[in-house]
Amino acid sequence: MRKLYSWIICLVICIGLNVSLEAQTLINYQQQKQKEIAERQRVEKQRYESACEKGTLEAFQEYIKLYPNGKYAVDVRNRIEDYNLWSTAVKTNTIEAYNHYIATSKSKSFKNDANEAITELRSIEEWKSIKASKSITEIELFIKTYPKSSCITNAQKRIHELKGENFYLSNDLLNAYQEFNKAGGKYALGKDNQSKFDECQEYWEYKNLTSYSSEEKLLAFLGKYPSGRYSDEVSNKVAISKAKSFTMYSGNYSLNEALGFAKDETTRSIVKRHYEAKQKEYSQYKKAQRRIKRQRNGGIINFGIEFMDLAFNPSMYSDMDNDVDYVMYYNVGLGIRLGNYKSPVQFEIGAKPGLVVYTLWYGSEDETKTSFHLPLYARLKIGLWGGTSSKWYVDGIGYYNAVKKSFLESDYSVSAGLGVSWRHWDWRIIYYKQDIDAQHTYQNYNFLGTSFSYYF
Repeated sequence: MRKLYSWIICLVICIGLNVSLEAQTLINYQQQKQKEIAERQRVEKQRYESACEKGTLEAFQEYIKLYPNGKYAVDVRNRIEDYNLWSTAVKTNTIEAYNHYIATSKSKSFKNDANEAITELRSIEEWKSIKASKSITEIELFIKTYPKSSCITNAQKRIHELKGENFYLSNDLLNAYQEFNKAGGKYALGKDNQSKFDECQEYWEYKNLTSYSSEEKLLAFLGKYPSGRYSDEVSNKVAISKAKSFTMYSGNYSLNEALGFAKDETTRSIVKRHYEAKQKEYSQYKKAQRRIKRQRNGGIINFGIEFMDLAFNPSMYSDMDNDVDYVMYYNVGLGIRLGNYKSPVQFEIGAKPGLVVYTLWYGSEDETKTSFHLPLYARLKIGLWGGTSSKWYVDGIGYYNAVKKSFLESDYSVSAGLGVSWRHWDWRIIYYKQDIDAQHTYQNYNFLGTSFSYYF
């Protein structure tokens, strides 16, 4: 009996444990279902909110497709209906269509948009009626009434155009040009104001030209306005600009080019003065260059010292009893020369004091004697050819023998020679001298000689 009781107790315990396990499983199942339902609701709400945020027909239709009987299906279908109503109003785009939407829409999702569209359409109609107005006040009132209108930009440009027109009529072309540009430029203006814009633009560009404007900028203005109101004045500026660019090497071509731009006598005079000033400058430059060259070559006037003037005649015979044989002389000299060794022609005067040495024969005996003489001379030199530092020449000299030995020399003599000259030195390599107007009968009056001089 005791054993039977034990079996009964065990059976009861097993049945209790099984019931407890089944109850727990049921609870867990219910909790899982609640979580799934909550998650689906969360996702549905999220997609609903996303569709509302996008606000497009496609987004709403996608929601209905996923949740045809969803929690928000009624609202979404109303929104789809509202969207279709709004789309019809937008497509029609009239004040009546937008008013119809406001009156019939259940959700009125686009009510604000409808009111804004109505205001925009009214502003467009009013702008059409006043856009040609000449009253700045009227257009400013329009801007104040419809601050968000799509016509605001055009209204503001119209105000600038009217202000530009007023400035133009008061001859304030600079401010008129600025206002016309704010209005959008030439082709944004009315046809009546386009020619005014051109005139203002020409004046603006003219006023931007200064005395420092480049010649290219002046020429560009003339190219743009060849027959403009200010073309003559700018052309004169070009003439003066070209005149100021004259150099001392500018010739008649440059002068005539500048004069071609001069439009009045005053400007022509200015151009000619500039040209004459440069020509004078060139003349002074050439004169200075010649002076420098002359100084480099020895100047115009040179003083010279003749260290040696040696000539001889190997045989002179008289008709007297005694013979004169082997006559020579040695002179030194001082002279002043006009010209330098590079000059094509030179002239020199001076004196050559020296000694005459001669031999007298008496029968079979000879006697050598010396005598002082002083020739005064005038010399003419003609340059032939030469290099950078020397030049060959021929010359002729006329002598007056102020002091002389009467039976040896006449009053006058002439000579001709060939020589070479340098900056300071002069070598008369060989010359031939002949007495003239002799008072005594000699068989031979001829001398061959050479001389060497230094000029400083």
